[in-house]
Amino acid sequence: VKGDGGIFNGKSKQKRWNIPLTSKPFQGFENLQSTIYYCTLAISLYFFLGILAFPFWLEPKWTIIDALYFSMTTLTTVGYGDLVVSGGSNLRGISGKAFVSFFNIYAVCISV
Repeated sequence: VKGDGGIFNGKSKQKRWNIPLTSKPFQGFENLQSTIYYCTLAISLYFFLGILAFPFWLEPKWTIIDALYFSMTTLTTVGYGDLVVSGGSNLRGISGKAFVSFFNIYAVCISV
């Protein structure tokens, strides 16, 4: 049928999408490299604090591997419970509890 305005003669009645073309296909990712840098820095600082604090200050019986394991289970919020920071009423126990509290809050903040 001639002149019916169908899809075969280029006069379709359907609306076409009006998508503007930009020169940058991934707008909004300009700061991706700095974001990855700061996330890597925050996670590295977290593990470094765990390596320094646990075997050398809070739990002298722990090895560096134990400190890394505890830090990883805390970061991933798994918390198996096989390694526990011992508390006490002395200064080391009280400061250890305070440090672990802030250490855990920092872990949750950087894992989000």
